Amino acid sequence: MISKIDDIFKHERELVDIAQQCLEDHEEQGFINTSAYKELLDAYVKILHQFFSLTKLSDKQQERTIKLLERLSRYVSPPLFKKITHGKELVELNQTKRVKLTIFFSDIEEFSSHSNNMEHESLSIILNSYLEAMTIIINKHGGTLDKYIGDAIMVFFGDPVFTDDFTHAKRCVAMALEMRTRMRELQKEWFQLGYPYPLRIRMGISTGFVTVGNFGSYERMDYTIIGSPVNLAARLQTYADADHILISHETWGYVRDFVECSEPVSLDIKGFQQQVIAYDVKCLKEEASQQLKSIEDQARNLMLKVDLSKISKDELIELIRGL
Repeated sequence: MISKIDDIFKHERELVDIAQQCLEDHEEQGFINTSAYKELLDAYVKILHQFFSLTKLSDKQQERTIKLLERLSRYVSPPLFKKITHGKELVELNQTKRVKLTIFFSDIEEFSSHSNNMEHESLSIILNSYLEAMTIIINKHGGTLDKYIGDAIMVFFGDPVFTDDFTHAKRCVAMALEMRTRMRELQKEWFQLGYPYPLRIRMGISTGFVTVGNFGSYERMDYTIIGSPVNLAARLQTYADADHILISHETWGYVRDFVECSEPVSLDIKGFQQQVIAYDVKCLKEEASQQLKSIEDQARNLMLKVDLSKISKDELIELIRGL
């Protein structure tokens, strides 16, 4: 079957055949039919023009495709976008799998009351600047941004790119710690812009087996996750204090050598028959060692070790005065 491209150059190919035959017929006599070769030259000029037109059309189409993909990339997390555009993801319903992931949830404490005290324009500016800053951190740590739910953020680690359970949990907790640090910076920036009430976030993390894949309809579908660990991460977030990170016991098992945590607490969480063991993440282990200081008074044979992450300067002064 002749393709459409072959059809475009059908006449020119016929002229080439005629010219070739003409060359063979007159090669022994030492001359060729100049009119045939003039027609061939004209045909090649036409081909050149057609080639330029097709190239220009192709460039425009490619530019449109690139712009379209750039817009699409803003609606899909980078790992999933890469998987879809590289043809590794079947965009079909019922394409799901069972995998162990680490899931993250966060929201802004009492966001409804903040929104009532702000103009809609100011609220949009602050919320978008917050989501922008958090998304940069998510992408930095390789998380898959599942969705924004108003001021809430849902992220998971381990799909579509799987490394190992320890790496996923560590990256997720490291992301949460960096989010908390960035949030403190944003609070100062917003204060300078004239908003006196600091926005504070709560975060929850859990690890476990979930179902991940395409859910929805053929007209509209989401690549998301469902399962008990998803509910647990969302619940832990609601139980966390402002600017705190609560992690499940399974997550703690993967990161206990990586971060400093509080003593375990048992929580009665709706939807879970047994009490849930959780931990409050303090800081990275390396940061904890930097916070440990020694105070020595050789005259009184006194040696004091202090964890500055757990005591304020005023409390330390009072403690020293009481010795």
